[in-house]
Amino acid sequence: MTKGFDYSKWDNIELSDDEDDVHPNIDKDSWFRMKHRSRVEREEREEKDKKKIKAEMAKANLRIKEINKILSKASAANDGSDSDSDDDLEDLDGLRSELKAHQNANADNQAKLDNYEKNKKWNVDNMCHVVEERTIVNANVGESKFTEAGFALPRRRR
Repeated sequence: MTKGFDYSKWDNIELSDDEDDVHPNIDKDSWFRMKHRSRVEREEREEKDKKKIKAEMAKANLRIKEINKILSKASAANDGSDSDSDDDLEDLDGLRSELKAHQNANADNQAKLDNYEKNKKWNVDNMCHVVEERTIVNANVGESKFTEAGFALPRRRR
């Protein structure tokens, strides 16, 4: 038995010109402009939220690095001496719990970013983008391929 084609990748496409839910009291062009404006505002809001989440993750990653350095120094210092004070142990426990909290927060923020990307609506503005733009000029533009009488000239080999 053959497997059918999976059309699920087309589910998140928003097309403004295939709207059938136009309100009867609003003309079609105004409806499309309103939908476009609301889509642009939603995308701006999502981008702003993504930037905020990425900034929070960057701060948390810096703090995680600092905590790991402190914990590694403390474990190296504790390996050499057996005198453990209660304050040092409490500080280390506090740092470990802070480390775990930052790691959980980063995991939650990454899940949010993944959710944004998974549920992203595609439209004409964000579906395609120009990768390379260039102009090629024909070097042989001045050469005529025909005689004055209109007959084709034989091709020259280079």
